[in-house]
Amino acid sequence: MFYHPFKKTVKSKAGKTTKRWYYWWKDPITGIQHQKLIPNVSNQSEAYVYVSKLPDPTNTQRRITVNEIAAKMFLPDSEHVQRLNQLGKKLSSRTLDNYRGFIKEITKQFGDCFIEDLTIPMVNGYLMNLTDKSGSWKNSFLEALNHIYKEAPWHCKYPVIKPDYPRFARNSKKADIFTSDELVRFFDGTNWVDGLREYLLFLVMASCGLRLGEARGLRVKQFIVESHALVIDGFCERNGNRTNYNKKGSDEDQKLRVTLVPDDTMNLVQKYIDSHYLTENEFIFQRDDGRPLRQEYLESVFHRVIERAGIEIANRKLCPHSFRFTYVTRMRRNLDAETVQKMVGHSSVEMTEYYTRAAIPEMVEGLNPARQAVNMLFKEA
Repeated sequence: MFYHPFKKTVKSKAGKTTKRWYYWWKDPITGIQHQKLIPNVSNQSEAYVYVSKLPDPTNTQRRITVNEIAAKMFLPDSEHVQRLNQLGKKLSSRTLDNYRGFIKEITKQFGDCFIEDLTIPMVNGYLMNLTDKSGSWKNSFLEALNHIYKEAPWHCKYPVIKPDYPRFARNSKKADIFTSDELVRFFDGTNWVDGLREYLLFLVMASCGLRLGEARGLRVKQFIVESHALVIDGFCERNGNRTNYNKKGSDEDQKLRVTLVPDDTMNLVQKYIDSHYLTENEFIFQRDDGRPLRQEYLESVFHRVIERAGIEIANRKLCPHSFRFTYVTRMRRNLDAETVQKMVGHSSVEMTEYYTRAAIPEMVEGLNPARQAVNMLFKEA
């Protein structure tokens, strides 16, 4: 018998003591014990008759496997993705594909397991044995698994408690920064047989702390020439599609930011725009067909210039993102952390979540104290 009648003494609101019949049972899924009042009974026989008519809890709370929950997760037209969209979490096709890949990895290993049976030793133990996978890959696996737990309430009639899976140390090396001498050599015109277009794109990255995708996606109208400022409102994905929001943003929450442009860089950009007769909606650094430069092409240009400039790369990770690390490091010499975070768009500053185009003039004005530091960016400390 699943249900067990018992009598206990209770006190009414008026303070009167009386005996009432209850029943208790243990949830077959969670193991949690529950109790409820048996209404309108006066003796043990009636109590047993009542509980004998209650439904079997193992039938009303069927256990759910990981496969059943994850089967259609992150598929473009699935109910799961539609729910994410309504909650303001619109994911790009590339992100959906990435998550779907990890969902397949999870279901291949744990698909037949009941979701509530997964444990830290099972999951983290499995990941620890994958010696060919990086810490970042394993954390992405755990992040996808976390989404399965979030999806579980839409499939289960019982609560599922997620274990606090430990995260893995990231063993991928962060990008190194450039020295002052290396910046001079990198932007020495004699090393640039690839042309002014590529030279200027990397100069803007170094001068404004941009990500490569943000630089590829730059359009004329993003520059506020009179203020020597730049509005970063999107980036190019690897396939060339430009978003209307910044990293970790969405159509509803763009995470727009503004940064200042050094005078010398702004003058070069303005001359380039004028000489190429670019209109405000055009990409500044474009191919002959008007589309943005390819990421793979720019990465190859970067490494060719590094080699021509004789910049030492042994035991170092120098890549286009090194300009962003270098920018943050140098700006921190003269500015407080919060100002730098506003300019580079780190999401740890809460106010960056609420920037809108209407506030751009105020945003520029708020950065004016940083103008001197921006123009000293390439000066020796």
